Amino acid sequence: MLRTSLFVTSLMVGTSAFAQQAPDQAPEADTASAQGNEIIVTAQKRDQRLIDVPISIIAKKGAELQNAGLNDFNDIAARVPNLFINDTPANKQIVIRGIGTTGNSFSFEQSVALFVDGIYGGRNRQYNQPFLDIERLEVLRGPQGALFGRNTGAGAIAITTARPSQEVLVDAFAEYEFRTNSANATAVVNGPITDTLSIRIAARYAEDNGWLRNTRLNRVEPQTDQFVGRVSLLWQPRDNVDIFGKLEYSRVDLTGSPFEFVAGGQRPDYRKDTDDAFIPEGDNAEALNGVLQIDVGLGNHTLTAITGYSGYDFAQAFNIQGRTPTRLVSDNAETFNQWSQEIRLLSPTTGAFDYVVGAYFEWSESLVRRGQTFDLPAPRVPDRIIRRRFDQETTVLSAFAQANWRFAEQFSLGAGLRWTRIDKTGEVEGTTTNFLPGPPTTPNQVIPLNLLRGEIDESTFAPSAVLNWTPSRDVTAYVRYARGEKGGAFSEFQNVTPRTFFLRPETSDLFEVGLKTQFPEIRGFFNVIAYTTDYKDLQRSALDINTAEFITSNAAGARTRGVEIEGGFSPAEGLTLSAAVAYLDAKYTSFRNGPCAASNPAFNAPGCVEDRSGSRLENAPEWSGNIAVDFDRPVTERLRAFANATLNFQSDVNYREFANPLEVQPAFSKTDIRAGLGSVGRGWEVALLVRNLFEERTSALIFPTFPVGLGPNDRVHVPDPLRSFTLQARVAF
Repeated sequence: MLRTSLFVTSLMVGTSAFAQQAPDQAPEADTASAQGNEIIVTAQKRDQRLIDVPISIIAKKGAELQNAGLNDFNDIAARVPNLFINDTPANKQIVIRGIGTTGNSFSFEQSVALFVDGIYGGRNRQYNQPFLDIERLEVLRGPQGALFGRNTGAGAIAITTARPSQEVLVDAFAEYEFRTNSANATAVVNGPITDTLSIRIAARYAEDNGWLRNTRLNRVEPQTDQFVGRVSLLWQPRDNVDIFGKLEYSRVDLTGSPFEFVAGGQRPDYRKDTDDAFIPEGDNAEALNGVLQIDVGLGNHTLTAITGYSGYDFAQAFNIQGRTPTRLVSDNAETFNQWSQEIRLLSPTTGAFDYVVGAYFEWSESLVRRGQTFDLPAPRVPDRIIRRRFDQETTVLSAFAQANWRFAEQFSLGAGLRWTRIDKTGEVEGTTTNFLPGPPTTPNQVIPLNLLRGEIDESTFAPSAVLNWTPSRDVTAYVRYARGEKGGAFSEFQNVTPRTFFLRPETSDLFEVGLKTQFPEIRGFFNVIAYTTDYKDLQRSALDINTAEFITSNAAGARTRGVEIEGGFSPAEGLTLSAAVAYLDAKYTSFRNGPCAASNPAFNAPGCVEDRSGSRLENAPEWSGNIAVDFDRPVTERLRAFANATLNFQSDVNYREFANPLEVQPAFSKTDIRAGLGSVGRGWEVALLVRNLFEERTSALIFPTFPVGLGPNDRVHVPDPLRSFTLQARVAF
């Protein structure tokens, strides 16, 4: 089925001029916000046409995400080639072009940075809130250089939430999924308080039942109860002053886990057998996020100040083997707080020269508590408990500038530079308690983990440069260089030593060429981008299954390169065809101290390492993409019909660093369809969404685990949901 998908994609690329969005398209097919007849994004800190931005970007409008049932980051990966997201036992892992940061560490920051309304999020848990009332989502692939700054070595994801306006609006959206009896509802109220002050209130509540049957506890897992609420204000006291404020609270309570034990190299059967021994499985989190943005017009310039707060608390526990008897339960908890301040000055773009200059400050602290409870085949239950605490405080100061010079009618040259200073302090300590065999009065053996303290003090520079050629407003070609960087880190795993406590900073160098075109006569576009990126001191962690601990190190070098093609066109009114495909070649160029591959005879030896230079990166499928057909047009004066079909595909992907065939998800393709009716004025609509129409059975993660009681071919899977049938209803007035 994957071969068919790739053939169709190639045929479309060769025979038609694609369109990323027809300017007059219906909202269901929109892929970005529009201003007039142009697609507008803010990837360079100002409103720009998508075709004018010399970056590989996929943009999705909030209405498109909602209609497709895409409620969080896990869902959008299938719609964005070269974006890969999975849930590790601890946290999400987000990978762009084969590069990402393991979700199992609570000390590493992500190689893919998240920005929500301009506020930076580099922690795993800052990705976990469900989408709510989004105006636009932009996925920027590759290092981002000056404007986005640190920890964008692989890319960035920028979310813009809907802002208040003077328009009176009430919008309600609800979904019910028949197979799992899950439901969610979203409500938005917007309107004026005074002539200069507007308010927007949005809330979402969801009860999701899982897709795995726990035969021991007689329940489905994971079960999720979540609430997100947001209040936004926009005050415009003068024509040249905008003051935007937002406060958002979220709560997510999860019962059970998505992990299934799979014996002997088989595939999941969507049944699990776990109890709640030691600590019940679950994940409970609360988060609070706020932003205050002030924009002041100073003549033709705009001065912007953005103050942000982001904080969360969570506690989780899971049976790492996904089976009974329980041999290993991991529990994690974290309290995180972050304050940030950015100030920037934006010049007009009417002359031959324009620029952005600014400064950024950030302070954050994190307190992590981790535990592992082992039940080995021995007389005492449990046999061992490991506890550890990790504290980290981070201060960041940076300055940045980017300028563009239109030195000829069709050519412009851009350059940027960001200086960043990072100060981190970290402290880790813990204990291992062994319950010795013998009478109940036998004392426990408590072994302390050496208290390790450290400080990281470093300064980095991230330059970028781009040459643009724009022979017309419908064609842009560019050559781009960008440096990405990610600060040094501490290792907080149980087996850490003074020698392995510090990890060096990670850097990347991107060379990219791109061609972006649009064809107004058929409301279409065609983009092709080729790139190569070299990474140095890639921060990595590998699982030692003999101890159920991770070994952290720097991979000396890696290289990712590939081609991304996307586009579409509108052959008839109300009909749009689109496609996107990415090819990725991602390998370690130097990794002499890498974890042993499964083919190594000493693979099961504790601490086994070997030279993995030339090996393919994990979580890096060679091919990924999608093909979509959208239809939306009136059938009467008051009624319109709409339908959408999307085929998402990817090639084989190895989830772990051991190059083991047992941890490979084979190539697959999945089809989603949506059809419904609504009013021509878009005041209401009803639709049926079917996801995974042909019920492809795939796993979002496959990993080896603590070997006691397991065979050499046994694995734990995180199975993807099966086919679902969702009824959607929306009303707005």
